[in-house]
Amino acid sequence: QVGQIQILWESGRRNLPTSSLCWKSAGRWFYALSHKVCQAVRGEAIAWHLAQVLGLKNPQRMVFHEITKEAITKALSNTRPLDLQRVAAQETRRIVDRLVGWEVTPKLREMGYKLSAGRVQSAALVSLAKREQNIMNHVPAPYYRVTAQAVAEKPFTALVVSDGESRLATAKDFGPDGELKTDAVMLGAAEIEQLTAHINAAGLTVKDVAVRPYTTNPPAPFTTSTLQQAASSLLKMSPQQTMTTAQKLYESGKITYMRTDSVNLSDEAVTAARAVAAAVYGAGSIPAQSRQYTSKGNAQEAHEAIRPAGSSFVPPYQSGLEGEELALYTLIYNRTVACQMNPLKGEETVLNLQSGSALLTASGRVILDAGFTVLYADESKKDADGQALPPVQAGQHWPAQASSEVKNTPAPGRFSEASLVKALESAGVGRPSTFANIISVLHERGFTVKKKDKLHVTWLGLLVAEYLRREFPALVNLAFTASMETDLDRIAAGELSRVDYLTAFWSGDLEQVVLNASTEPPVLALPQFPGVSISAEYRQVVMTQGIKSVALQNNPYPTPGEMNKAFVTKAMQGDEVLPPMPVKKKGARGPKR
Repeated sequence: QVGQIQILWESGRRNLPTSSLCWKSAGRWFYALSHKVCQAVRGEAIAWHLAQVLGLKNPQRMVFHEITKEAITKALSNTRPLDLQRVAAQETRRIVDRLVGWEVTPKLREMGYKLSAGRVQSAALVSLAKREQNIMNHVPAPYYRVTAQAVAEKPFTALVVSDGESRLATAKDFGPDGELKTDAVMLGAAEIEQLTAHINAAGLTVKDVAVRPYTTNPPAPFTTSTLQQAASSLLKMSPQQTMTTAQKLYESGKITYMRTDSVNLSDEAVTAARAVAAAVYGAGSIPAQSRQYTSKGNAQEAHEAIRPAGSSFVPPYQSGLEGEELALYTLIYNRTVACQMNPLKGEETVLNLQSGSALLTASGRVILDAGFTVLYADESKKDADGQALPPVQAGQHWPAQASSEVKNTPAPGRFSEASLVKALESAGVGRPSTFANIISVLHERGFTVKKKDKLHVTWLGLLVAEYLRREFPALVNLAFTASMETDLDRIAAGELSRVDYLTAFWSGDLEQVVLNASTEPPVLALPQFPGVSISAEYRQVVMTQGIKSVALQNNPYPTPGEMNKAFVTKAMQGDEVLPPMPVKKKGARGPKR
């Protein structure tokens, strides 16, 4: 039809060593490409392209989750034809990514940078930059935190929540501009001193006690995303390290396929996990019924979670592994076994106390049954309030020692690699197999740097993100990237035509946006430093104040969120002053210094 996009394939047999293949004499062809590469469709597309180039008829696809004799034999007896709908979905993904990359990247390079844009990469960068700007714009607000320690046989600490008339302000009561946004009150130094003296004189009396049980269920077995998060938090491995190590474990037959967003376990895996738990921790360590986990969103349920390979699990100490491979295998082994164990059980106690007119609260938790945590405990989910409260009754009274400290409202926290992976997954951006590569590309392009396990956006990254957000807002919107994954699933299921989707994507959205996009670099004002701005000139990031511009590099200068007055003053006293920006000639790719 007129106006529809056309898909043309380039002919050729590049990179295929056909002279060394005995494919002509083979009676049957089976494609055993990894079943989960890019959500089970990239492998399908690779198989289809090979079949076209080699001229094969009726090729068969075999699917397996682990490299064991049992799995391969079973896959050979359960082959199927290639799924052309999955091929269409993968080719649609490739075309969209190329349309975005090939059309947006030249716009960035006209700004004077040898940079590149990518559909998922750019959306992730804009999210990071937004957080960095929130940190830059944050105005800390001081407030008082008042606590009182009960002078008892088993001392405990309570937090003052009210002076009797109004609730005391905490960090949550302030906005990013440092102003109070609720009806809480911020007492002054003199009022705080009177309050602590009042509590010391009146002591603490229990108004009421609430004791309630709590249960923490074991986490689901690993998906690609949760494995990257746990390895980052517990083993201090980057997502790229995690995936490289997991690939080695898979290829050596130690674990099942490591690119998956499913939390399903096969019956044999459940049986194996329960058997390990019962043998090591006793029959009472597992519930009567096995645990079943359900994946969220558009996960591919046909695949398994990441687990030790085989119908019986090899203990880590018998695996023959060392170093990072042993550490990661142990993590996978423990998580898989733990997911079939009993939950952690405990009691949470909350005390409401009174000291004259002041009101206080104290809370604590006691573990009654450690459950699965004897084998697997996620450090990031430990209880923040670890104090154990003594048995108390309403009306009980103790002397008190009150104290106060000045706190400042914290700026938003930066993403770690683990938390960025979690955020991308929650937003439905990309696929688990792409997360490690996204983070690596952001580092390689100079958009981000890693400092003390946190991702900092550089000046270059901040400017590129601002440009993309200004000129291509729809492309860097997380909702667009997430909805595209849903549409690709519909194409794979035969519910949506790839030609219709691509035509609407290009003609309806991208084409005019690209044609109308400006190549003028953005100018970022720094609100906390009046008259100072950041922009791009002569293929450099520059700081400008008045008529003076000084070049900034990503290192050793601080990142945007670390900017302070001393740095700005020192930078603007530098000797390197850039001349005025020349007029760029028509057709030029960018000014040359």
